[in-house]
Amino acid sequence: MSDKELKSSWLCSIDIEFDAPTVATTSLVVINVSKMNLEGPRLKAKGIMPSGDWAQIQDNGNWKVDARLAFETDDGETIYCYYQGVVRMTEELNERFANGETLTSDDIYIATSPNFWTASEKYAWVNDIISVGRAASFGGGKLTYDLYEIL
Repeated sequence: MSDKELKSSWLCSIDIEFDAPTVATTSLVVINVSKMNLEGPRLKAKGIMPSGDWAQIQDNGNWKVDARLAFETDDGETIYCYYQGVVRMTEELNERFANGETLTSDDIYIATSPNFWTASEKYAWVNDIISVGRAASFGGGKLTYDLYEIL
């Protein structure tokens, strides 16, 4: 029997600062990103605004993430990132989040599947990778992701 281990490599961290979510409907919140930094061994970039997340609230309270982000690399190239994902949100976690508490990956499950697009020749490799993200912390107007390239 073969070993069915999924191999990955750390790609980068994304630090996001966001405004208080706007409740558009009972099942949709809009989260405006006010500041972002992306940093890893092959990428370093700052956020371009507007960027944000249009989270759909499911009947069970969990969130379906729908994020659109834009970055400018430290050498002036533009990279677009979009991702979907899930936030497993209980009533207790939602209350803690609403009170400004920072939740860690030990508290809450937040996973995403970022995709990247760029016209840059230097960073064209991001167009051809699959990545996954796990939130390290979430709350108090901040979100930190670690992204991993699937090998």
